[in-house]
Amino acid sequence: MTAVTSYTELICGIQDRIGELGIRQLDFDKLAGFPEGLTGKAFGPSQVKRLGPEKLFDALRAAGLKLKLEPDPEQLEKMRKQIAKKCQTRQANQARPQNQASPVSSNLLSRCFKHLSRKGNQKRWQRVSRKDRSEHARMMGIASGKKRRKAMKRRARQRMAAHKSRKAGNG
Repeated sequence: MTAVTSYTELICGIQDRIGELGIRQLDFDKLAGFPEGLTGKAFGPSQVKRLGPEKLFDALRAAGLKLKLEPDPEQLEKMRKQIAKKCQTRQANQARPQNQASPVSSNLLSRCFKHLSRKGNQKRWQRVSRKDRSEHARMMGIASGKKRRKAMKRRARQRMAAHKSRKAGNG
């Protein structure tokens, strides 16, 4: 049993096992369920392809190998020192952004109850005075104009930079 700490070492271990089994790479492709020729590309001398997680575990199974995770005391100590220096401890009740129980269900709920949300918005705006609605619309117009002007300035700067780079290249 050898310790593996990198992708390259893992690939070398699988290569050794294929050699021990004495099978051709094309046969290993069939055993692992790979497209024909993938073993040669992933385990061959030039290694022009890398295996993703699913294919990697398919290769391990076909080679009759399994992974066993165990703590590395030296590396664990190094990581604990870095964690103490660079990381803050997480509080149990700490809020995390985008932490919904199930984003799919919240999306589904918002779609299902959209009609009720529209009705609620209509009722809310009916309660607001005409002057307040007008003020809100005016502020939205101002914000929209600022956003548009900011985008126009950004595009103008990009055009000027592109023009200067073309001019410098031809000069």
